[in-house]
Amino acid sequence: MVKILHTADLHIGEDIFSQYSVKAASERFNDILYSLEQVKDIALENDVDVVIIAGDVFNRIIPSGNSSLYFSKFLKQLLENRVHTIIVRGNHDRPYTEGTSELLKTFNILLSTKQEEYFHYLSKIENIVITAKDGKKVSFTALPYYPSELEFKEVKSVEEAFEKARYEKRQEFIVKLKEESLRKVNELRVNADADYHILVAHVPIMGAIPGSERIFYGSKYEVVYEVNEISRLPFDYIALGHFHIMQQVGSERCWYSGSIYRLTFDEPSYLDGRELSKSSKGVILVSEQNGALVPKPVYIRTRDLCVVHLNYSNPKTRPLPDNIEEIVEQVAAKCPIKDKSLPPCVKVFVKISDTQRRMLNEYRIREMLLEKGYLDVKFDIATEQTEQVSLKTSNMPVEEALTRYVESLQINPQLKKHVLEESLKILKEVMGE
Repeated sequence: MVKILHTADLHIGEDIFSQYSVKAASERFNDILYSLEQVKDIALENDVDVVIIAGDVFNRIIPSGNSSLYFSKFLKQLLENRVHTIIVRGNHDRPYTEGTSELLKTFNILLSTKQEEYFHYLSKIENIVITAKDGKKVSFTALPYYPSELEFKEVKSVEEAFEKARYEKRQEFIVKLKEESLRKVNELRVNADADYHILVAHVPIMGAIPGSERIFYGSKYEVVYEVNEISRLPFDYIALGHFHIMQQVGSERCWYSGSIYRLTFDEPSYLDGRELSKSSKGVILVSEQNGALVPKPVYIRTRDLCVVHLNYSNPKTRPLPDNIEEIVEQVAAKCPIKDKSLPPCVKVFVKISDTQRRMLNEYRIREMLLEKGYLDVKFDIATEQTEQVSLKTSNMPVEEALTRYVESLQINPQLKKHVLEESLKILKEVMGE
């Protein structure tokens, strides 16, 4: 029985966590290693024939030594167990210019003759056929993020290709490029002698949920595909990479496997206390059943990332709590610590009026949340202008005018009371003199 594990978007690299504290950054890098270990265990326990990595192995084209080392260990364990590993080039894997080499190509040199037979890095539209343990042949056709044979055709970089296309109608250029890519893909499938045909594509698809890749989605350097352009291609299974949310796209046989851990707060596990099942992490296990390839998500254990919104923009209806512990408890209620051995990171978005901003001590709140056990806490504070109250006090007694002015201030009620008492006390002393 043919068995295939589909994963993608490993994004191995410490640099992706540079915005964290030293301790949190180290733990977040360990999250990658923990997820890799689980992926390897699923592959070996299920005795899969092939592991597909549909692009973006590293977070940078030239990764750190640590990143290369740990991926090498992961890869070695698969290859030594005779698990074919197919990697299709993603946008984070492609070189910037023609003169830049691709690190993943060097693995063929470093591997032993025995291991090399099971390692396959596909950087262009090409096809390989692998014989599974049961003797069936499976064809894998690659559609990289931007095929290398198109990338450097009469230009030095993909950016230059798009710059050159400015002088044509951009839409016509994109249509021609996609038509040529899909023509090659179909031609390779037709000519492959195999029992099953699989497409491995690192592409953005219109309408799918991007997750952390949303900042690149639809940029001028991306070739975006319609759902039907990919999902209706006549393959037995379509393994997608690029978007970080695990999801089915257009067909029960077309899937993004998603990233294997939560990269950023764009894919939280909790949003204001509501658990988001769509951000669960894992792999797709594809098994042969009754003459067809059937995909099934297999989930793994990962660290929670929470997003919490607090709104104190209107001091009259939503005043800042007097006690700082109330704010801490509000955050804690919306970001539960379910597993103390894998504590969550939380990002708090705060809307607050300009008059209350100076009373919000986010540094102390962060300290208290860290003491509760959170791995890291981040704040994003937006200040809103408070409508000023105009008072006509020219014909009022001084005491009444002062009282009305202090009562109009949008500050903590206890502080307001204290300010009023002290102001009246000073006024009496001055008037007495």
